[in-house]
Amino acid sequence: MKQPSPHTSTLSRLVCVLCLLGLAGLGCNLARQSEAYQTASPEPPPGPTPAVDGWSPIGTGIEQRTIDISLGLPVNTQAVVIRLDPAYVTFSVHYNPNSPPTLAEWGEQLPQAAVIVNGAFFDEYGRAMGLLVSHGDASGQSYNGFGGMFQVDVNGPRVRSLVTEPYQGGNLLHAVQAFPMLIEAGGVPAPQGEGFDQRARRTVIGQDWNGRIVIAITPLGVMSLAELQEWLLNSDLNLAVAFALDGGRSTGMLIRTKNGETLHPAFDRLPSVIAAYTP
Repeated sequence: MKQPSPHTSTLSRLVCVLCLLGLAGLGCNLARQSEAYQTASPEPPPGPTPAVDGWSPIGTGIEQRTIDISLGLPVNTQAVVIRLDPAYVTFSVHYNPNSPPTLAEWGEQLPQAAVIVNGAFFDEYGRAMGLLVSHGDASGQSYNGFGGMFQVDVNGPRVRSLVTEPYQGGNLLHAVQAFPMLIEAGGVPAPQGEGFDQRARRTVIGQDWNGRIVIAITPLGVMSLAELQEWLLNSDLNLAVAFALDGGRSTGMLIRTKNGETLHPAFDRLPSVIAAYTP
């Protein structure tokens, strides 16, 4: 048998070494690729956003909270409170005095609205009392020296007192006026007047010190305006200004989330409503 030459043996050994090094390098590359793949694996989806200080997120820029209110009565009440961030939420006022819908019917007509709440006081013909502006069309006359106004202009939504800041004209996109003032601008209590001791269902709109719009209803008819004012001032809602919208049989709110719809029905048909929309 022919013996391999020393040169051939050396060459063979060199080829084997190179092959081993190549396999080792390939093994390192595979390890790095595997490691990189594992790093790029998607994280598991986050769980539900937890409630913070009782507030539960129900949409972009919208939080909900239910607060028990003790009135020292055999039957106490709850407030359903919605907090809306104008950085994400837009508002409009809708008005139909000729054929006022129910709150549920408003919901059918406004399927994109995340929140719908009753608006202004109205007369026997369904006409809003005070000034009402819907999509730039104005109706009625502004209250003078009393009440408050929720308005939307090019700068966004705002709650204002007509006592300390009377309406003297301006380009409004939407507006609703009602009374009485409960918290005057600056977070101070508004003077109480006639009817503050009467118990009824209540609707209130305000703005906190962070600029967020806060809307609350008390579905049971056991709360007076005086008790509502005291509760608002002593709550942690941090309101800078607030006034009462139409209450009693008109109080109602529709809330939509990705999980469904909650309706706190008004007992009367509503010529006007305030609606909030998210992107």
